[in-house]
Formats: sequence, structure tokens, C-alpha cells
Amino acid sequence: MRRHDRANYPLYARWYGDEEVWRLTSWMAEPMRRVAVERLFEDRETSSLEESFAIHEEGEDDPIGIISLMNISEANASADLSIIVGERKDRDRGLGTEAIRIILRYAFEDLCLNRVGLSVFEFNEAAISAYEKLGFEREGRMQRAVRRDEEYHDAILMRILASEWRERDPATRRRNRSI
Repeated sequence: MRRHDRANYPLYARWYGDEEVWRLTSWMAEPMRRVAVERLFEDRETSSLEESFAIHEEGEDDPIGIISLMNISEANASADLSIIVGERKDRDRGLGTEAIRIILRYAFEDLCLNRVGLSVFEFNEAAISAYEKLGFEREGRMQRAVRRDEEYHDAILMRILASEWRERDPATRRRNRSI
């Protein structure tokens, strides 16, 4: 993961403007236009409520996705997770899962958060499965929350707590055993 480079904003605009990425991940009424995406990432650069990174394969210059902690609350020690893997060819390879592992370590160890939550649309079964394998648990449902394909669909609310993550994270377990 790396901080965003403005040179990648046109690539981000392509991803956020993509119908499939929009359908699977966005609460927006339609795919985003380039100017809106550029404004979004310019705002993220100065936001104290977001930590956002480009996802890169090791040794590669071009990003394959974006991962963010949003709505960071120091008072509540919580944040919301957002992730997209931009190109279809880069999905289902475990790259997003590994990026989530890294950002959870950052959230719980560096930012000292207690809770990371997310929302995922009920029809995004691959994402739900990946989140559950990482230890996220379902904690609620927003019924008929998003409209896709002329139908309304539920959004599943999921979360992982720092204590749950520490129990599952192999690096944390190894460190705790050596103390």
C-alpha cells in the first residue's frame, strides 16, 4: 500500500466510472465522473477523518485498487473500511484480502482503533465471503437500501473488533507468545 499519487487520478476515475465497480461497491446513484473522482481524492489528501491508500502488487508501479479507512472517530476508536480492486483481472487473486489484512493491522496497531465496520451489498457474495474469512461478522442489515437493476437490495453491515482481530492475526499471536 502506498499513499495516493495524483498521476493515478485518471486511473481512479476510470475505476470509479466503471459500471461493474459502481454496481458492486458504490452508494452513488450512478458511476462517478472524472472531475468528481479527482475532487474526492484531493479532499482525501487533507482529511483528518480518512486514511486512504493505493493498493500495489509488490514491485509494481501501477496500483490495482484503493483501500481506505473512512469516518475515523478518535472518540469512538472506530472507522469504516472501503476497498475496490479496479480491474476484473486483478480480482479473485487474494490481493484485496491481503490489503485488508494490512490496513486492519494499521487500524488496530498504529491508529489504536477498537472497531472497523463496513457495508456490503447482499448480491456481492464474493466480498461477503472474503470479509467473513478475515473475521468480519455480520451485525445488521439495511433493508432495501440500494437500487440496482431496477430492484432494491439490502446492505449487510459487518464489523471486526480489535480483540477479535488479535485472536486471528498470526503475527499478533506470534508476538504475544514470545512475550
